[in-house]
Amino acid sequence: MLRCAKNYGFIIAVSATIAVTVIICVCAATCSAATLDFETTFCFVCYRAPENSISAGSLSGTVSSYGGAGYILNHDGDYYVTVSCYYSQNDAETVCANLKRKELDCSVLVVTTEKYRLTNGYAKRNSKLYEGNLNTLNSLSRLAYDCANGLDTGEFSQGKANEVISAIRSGLSGLSAANTDNCFTDILKRLDTECDDRQGGFIYSKDMRYIQIAIADVIINAELS
Repeated sequence: MLRCAKNYGFIIAVSATIAVTVIICVCAATCSAATLDFETTFCFVCYRAPENSISAGSLSGTVSSYGGAGYILNHDGDYYVTVSCYYSQNDAETVCANLKRKELDCSVLVVTTEKYRLTNGYAKRNSKLYEGNLNTLNSLSRLAYDCANGLDTGEFSQGKANEVISAIRSGLSGLSAANTDNCFTDILKRLDTECDDRQGGFIYSKDMRYIQIAIADVIINAELS
């Protein structure tokens, strides 16, 4: 895949304190607006499942077997089996073109978040907390992305990959402490389980991409209530 950024040690150290910093900041204010503004873009190299979640599950195993993430993303009612995810459309198109030369008929799905509807009064009162959640999750997703690239290039050892997953779990734990009974509570537990499932054995780049895209999925499909 694409080459990752430098200064990994700094990124890992910072990520472990991201959630705590966000929690301190977001608890300082509330907002009564009906929407929350949070803009970020994800560019998925993926396959669109031809029928439903069952066919997507079958395709997921195939994608994973040749090194892709295999995460099933539901977007606008359609299922996509993801290979990888980037933050630049040009990067995604480059990888997609390389895969097509290997006769893998994938495509690029670009998803940009803009406004989230706050569905009730509780969500409005907690809008700053929710904005902090999305910012923190976005940072953790990018951390997983950097690690996946580092594993692909050989710049990351297994020990470093384990450190990254631990840092991501630390960030999720910090968020969980601030979201004990809201729309993020169960989602954060699920993400931690995804990380735990991939930390026990040998960590491949596809494992980190799976974690990255699982977090991106939460950001894209967040329903703030």
